[in-house]
This record gives sequence, structure tokens and C-alpha cells, in this order.
Amino acid sequence: MTYLDPAATVVGAPVWPVWLLRGLEAAVVFVVVYNLAVYVGGLRNPRPVPRTTPRTRFAVLIPAHNEEAVIGPLIESLGRQAYPRHLYDVFVVADNCTDGTAAAARAAGAHVWERFDDQRRGKQYAVAYALERIASLGRRYDAVVMFDADNLVEPNFLQVMNDHLAAGEKIIQAYVDAKNPDDSWVSAAFAFSFWMSNRWRLQARHNWGLCGALAGTGMCIAWDVLERVGWDVHTLTEDLEFSAKALLHGYVTTFARETRIYDEKVTGFVASCRQRVRWARGNVQVMLIHAPRLLWAGLRQLDPVKFEFVFDLTRPLHLVLTTVVSALSLAAGPELARWGWVPLPDWPVRLTALFAVVGPLLVLVLDRLPLRPYRFIPLLPIFQYSWIVLVLWALLTPRNRQWVPTVHTRAMRLGELSR
Repeated sequence: MTYLDPAATVVGAPVWPVWLLRGLEAAVVFVVVYNLAVYVGGLRNPRPVPRTTPRTRFAVLIPAHNEEAVIGPLIESLGRQAYPRHLYDVFVVADNCTDGTAAAARAAGAHVWERFDDQRRGKQYAVAYALERIASLGRRYDAVVMFDADNLVEPNFLQVMNDHLAAGEKIIQAYVDAKNPDDSWVSAAFAFSFWMSNRWRLQARHNWGLCGALAGTGMCIAWDVLERVGWDVHTLTEDLEFSAKALLHGYVTTFARETRIYDEKVTGFVASCRQRVRWARGNVQVMLIHAPRLLWAGLRQLDPVKFEFVFDLTRPLHLVLTTVVSALSLAAGPELARWGWVPLPDWPVRLTALFAVVGPLLVLVLDRLPLRPYRFIPLLPIFQYSWIVLVLWALLTPRNRQWVPTVHTRAMRLGELSR
């Protein structure tokens, strides 16, 4: 369908708005085609790295803020790792806690540090504090793995990370699953988002040889990388920021689907909006700070991986671009057509809408996911389209660095997960 009527074209109409709109349309088509091409890489499961003898000594780090209700099962799951117990130590930093987190972690067998700082609040500061304390112990650690306090960890996690490190990888993100995907339609929508990200983003990018991104939990970083890059992160998404900073030093974030961690998804829509706007705002902050640096480094080094990661960092702009062009087509199409503008073809929008439906169904089959959360899939568009508003707000408020902790209450154990 076209709005263009040559007979109705305004004589002498300005040319630059037409070319600007056509450029925006071309950018939307490129974003859609490129993303779908990347997703194709997710259809193939990567070949597992070879199993190696356990040699890596791990510092297991858990930053926790008022997590008394859930931290015990996590430490219990870490105590059941199929990995030599003398090769890893579990450290908890109880950050500005007003409950019994520290006591619960000690009772479960972890080494605990308590930290109180009213000015420097948030996960990035707790991690920096803990890394300094670990470095001061005088023990040699080869890598640090980090978890959120509400997580559960599969028994093979440390062995898998040992294998990936032995294969030469330096920064590794594990598969992030959900503890409670069928608690509500919101927790189901969150689970869908992570399941989709695991396969169509992290796994796909890994298969194409591109740089992935840390997810904030279930991640492993070699100690020599931490020494070189440092943990000098200041945005609301310290995980994404670290991946960007590490890539500047030549370290690519990879993906390990052979093991999983499970985290608690929020169940209320308002709480989900608070959490997601924090993530979106952090993404915008990382984009503004690190995209120019990576672009310049990519130009100097002719490094396509850095170029591509810049494109990935600009995903908030992709969403805004698509929204603006679609809105122009609907609201002002007939008037703009008088200037000679041809609206965006239907097929990019249709392909995107088709993938939004087919993607979760493919993941269900390929990853053998639980079926019960899929009863909420008709409500998934509400969750997906709400991202538009949240990302727009994040773009308008990038300087806001307020950290609002998420409350966790689901004290489940691995044997209680419904799979």
C-alpha cells in the first residue's frame, strides 16, 4: 500500500524532509534485517568445550542487600557443586543490610563482610568493596564468579567455567533461567525475555563470534582481566558496562549454555517497570559513555567486533527510531505523501511481529522449557510494548542514577523447581 499520488505531489515542496524520512525508513529496514540475521545464529547450539581437570581456583562473590529470606538456598546450592571444595571459597558482602542477611550467610557457611555506606549504595560499589577485600587476603584466585543473592546454581557451574577458562575464554556468561516463571503473567513475561535473550542474543552472538554482554549474575571473569580492566563501573548496569570496558581492552564476553543459574523474577507489573527502567537507563548511560570510545577504537584497529558492539549498545535508539517512523506513517502518511514520501513497507513490521510470536515458541521446543508459563503468552505484548515507554523515559532521564533494590522472597531449592 502507498500513499503516493504523483498527481497530488506538491510542486516546489522541500526535498530534505522527504530524504530525511527515507533515510529513517532505510535505517529501520537495516535494523530489522540485521537483527533477524543475528537471530539465525541462535538456531545452532554451540559445541561444548572439552571437559578438563579442575584446576581453576574460584572466588565466589555474592553481593546482598536485605536478602535474609533467600540467601541460604543459594549458598547451599554452591556447597553442592560437582567441583573440588578446596578450589573455591564463597564470599558474601552484606551491603547496607538492616535484616539478618549476614547471620544467615554465615550460618550457611559463607565468609561474610558487612559494609555500610549511605553515599555509595548499589551493587557496583558492593562488588568493588568485595574485590578489594579478596585481593587483600593473600590467596591466589584464578577467576571470580558472581551471583545475585536470590539465585540457585546448577551443580556443574564451576566445572563448566573451569572448562571455558581452560579453552582460553576470559569473560563468560551462563544461561540465566527463572525460579518462578509461572507465579504471574509478569514473572512469565520476564522469563520469556530471558529465555529469548539466552538463545537469540547471547547464544546467537557467541556463534557468530561477536561480543556478548554480562547479565549481572551467573558470570565468570578471569582474575587477570579484573587486574587489567578494573571494576571502575558507575552506571546502573555495571554488567553491561564491564563488558564494554573489557572489549576496549580486547576481551570478548562469551556464553556457556552448558550450565544454568535460576533467579527470581518480579511478579508485579509496577515493580517490573521500576526494574526495567533502571536497566534501560543503565543501557543508555553505557551507550553515551562507551559507544564513542568503542567506535573510535574500532576505527583505529579496524575491529569489526567493536563496531558491531557499538551497534548493539544503540538498541534503545533502534526502538525509538522504529516507533517514530511507524507513528509518522500512521499519523501523517497522507500529508507527507504529497511531498513524494513513500511510507515504510509492511514487511519489516510484519517480520518483527512474526518473530515476537514464533521466537518464544521456538525457544520452548529448542530449550525444552516448562510449558505452564506459556498460558500467559497472550499477555506478552503488554509487557513488550511497555518497553517503548520505559526506554523513552530512560532516554529523557539518563542522569538519574538512583538505585532501587528489588525485593526477593522465593526461598526455593533446586529440587523444588518445576521443570
